[in-house]
Amino acid sequence: MEPPLKRWSRVGLRLLVGGVFVVAGTLKAAEPGAFLTSIENYQILPHMLAVAAAFYLPFLEILCGGCLILRRCQAGALALLGGMLLVFITALVIAWGRGLNIACGCFGDGGEPGRYGLELSRDLVLLGAVGWLWWRERE
Repeated sequence: MEPPLKRWSRVGLRLLVGGVFVVAGTLKAAEPGAFLTSIENYQILPHMLAVAAAFYLPFLEILCGGCLILRRCQAGALALLGGMLLVFITALVIAWGRGLNIACGCFGDGGEPGRYGLELSRDLVLLGAVGWLWWRERE
């Protein structure tokens, strides 16, 4: 049997990560035009793919976050969230490396431009949490 502290820490982390993605997806879904602008500022995707990402990605984040919160299809949700985080981290590194002074767009309104270190740190912590939860899910 799992010790109560370990169990509750896993539950808390699962709720926190799920909540972050539900909030982030909801904020982006509320203003898809602004999110599209954020995506296009990265100068990575062609316009049609950026449009598709702006309209579908927020709902995928909400769905995956909700799955974590409700304990449904957790392994799949964690795998998708991990993949999305790797894409987000890659996009941030590319933008930073190209010297673009853009806001990440991670939580809808875009935030302050050029805060790459903070944005990358947050995404790496989330990726670590998703990886740990995925590993614990497999046990």
